[in-house]
Amino acid sequence: SHSSGRPAPPERPPAAHGCIGPRASGAMDFDNESLLRCFLSEEEATAIADWCKEQDRARSDFFEHRLEEADKFREEGNAFFKSEDYESARHRYMAAIYQLDFDIGQQWNMMDNHQLDLNTRKLKVVSNVCAAYLKAGDWVNAKKSADIGLRHMQKAELKDAEAEAKFLYRKGYANLQRGFTEDAYEALKKADTVKPGDRQVRQALKEASEGQKRDKQQAKAVWRDKLLTAEEKACQGPWWQPAVLLARLKYQAGFTAVAGKANSLERGLPRSAAKTERCESV
Repeated sequence: SHSSGRPAPPERPPAAHGCIGPRASGAMDFDNESLLRCFLSEEEATAIADWCKEQDRARSDFFEHRLEEADKFREEGNAFFKSEDYESARHRYMAAIYQLDFDIGQQWNMMDNHQLDLNTRKLKVVSNVCAAYLKAGDWVNAKKSADIGLRHMQKAELKDAEAEAKFLYRKGYANLQRGFTEDAYEALKKADTVKPGDRQVRQALKEASEGQKRDKQQAKAVWRDKLLTAEEKACQGPWWQPAVLLARLKYQAGFTAVAGKANSLERGLPRSAAKTERCESV
């Protein structure tokens, strides 16, 4: 489309784009250009671009038109989200990010208000992606999306306490569901600091704290079990179970026998030698 509006500067060749290396690496390089590549592999990002072209919704040469198209994709994603079709929602959100993916060269030519419009829209759609992953129970990608959102806020110097707290909560909650209670507690504690008194954050923070305590107790139990002898392990359990009761009787009998033997040996020693033996044992 070439109607009125502020033209976007010419785009660099596709080879200039790229935010992460091979998908298997799992790395996120925010110093490069493409926000979409923070989420998708090169092949997946290309598929999104091709789909947009097939829908006659390719990226416009005009800045305002790209923002408008991104808004439309995001609204479509929200409709899918409300109907609990999270996969289709994410697809539309990725299409929105594709529209918002201006490279470094293009962004240098933007006025401050255009840059703010762009970064604010990116923030909203990344938050939508994170929410969709969270609702779908995809904890790994929910945590990753939250990290992308927090990093975007930092790089774009966006000050939004509510958005920051939301990303921190989602990161913490995702880690909590994965069993990473220490990481969860750290993120949730930050969320509570950024936006104090939020009931949802406080509840998750309480669960993370309790989880940390359980983890520490389990770790102690594991080490204790490693240090116990086979006889001592057999004594663990309810006293009224026959096997446990028998093991405890045997253990006690063995201990009594050893103690009796030690007393007998001591009685056989001269008084001065017995006293010396006791001192050395101390």
